[in-house]
Amino acid sequence: MLAAVSAALLLGACSGNAPLEQSSGGSGRSTAVQLDTTATLPTESCRLLTAREVGDLTGQAVQQQAQGEGCRFVQADQPASPDAVVVVSYRPASAFAIMQTGNRLKRRNILAVNGLGHEAYYDDTHGDLYVGLPERTLVIGLPRADRNYSRWQVAKALGQLAVARLAAPAAATPAQ
Repeated sequence: MLAAVSAALLLGACSGNAPLEQSSGGSGRSTAVQLDTTATLPTESCRLLTAREVGDLTGQAVQQQAQGEGCRFVQADQPASPDAVVVVSYRPASAFAIMQTGNRLKRRNILAVNGLGHEAYYDDTHGDLYVGLPERTLVIGLPRADRNYSRWQVAKALGQLAVARLAAPAAATPAQ
């Protein structure tokens, strides 16, 4: 039972249906984890990465869409596609503990990630990076595998950018 609940919680990235788009250069999966009320979502998650940063690391022109509980980066030439290149979201702090428990139970392909200044893990099965923050969990998902780049390397690089932005003063919001 716990394994099934853990698996359901791990599959979540973001959901919703009212996009607010910002241009530049996976799929919006739903989650069973409750909405994180400590964040101003999706605005806050959309400030962590720019479309240019995501595009540079994935080699794809992407468009940023605030949607539901998170921020999606979709291919610029397919903005209405349900498939996202990258999804950024906040989850409750419990999501991190659930991911760790699921890893111990299933022995999945979860790798510890160093260099983010926080405890972090990468789920190679789903392409999700989990960063444990004091009050919540930051999730950066790359739902689709792509031959042109390593999801693991891109997730780690995006995680470094997002964590650096979290540590920066609030006035240092990146330009799109």
